[in-house]
Amino acid sequence: MNTSTPARRSGSVLSKITLVIGLVLIVALVVFVLQNTDHTRIEFISFDFDLGVGVALLGAAVVGAVIALIVSATIRVRRAVK
Repeated sequence: MNTSTPARRSGSVLSKITLVIGLVLIVALVVFVLQNTDHTRIEFISFDFDLGVGVALLGAAVVGAVIALIVSATIRVRRAVK
């Protein structure tokens, strides 16, 4: 007798939707960077950069996301300790 259980799905619908949304956002980001190729000079402290506008904005967004992640993690750790 074969008493096999029904096959489970390897991923939920929500995870597939999240994956599609992530891919669409990545494509939009690549298009944004490719369309904003004008170069600009960035001066920060004693560093000078000559970057495309799209790349500079992307870098600023990444730095902002990292700062938000650090602040969020710090708040979670403090709440967990209490």
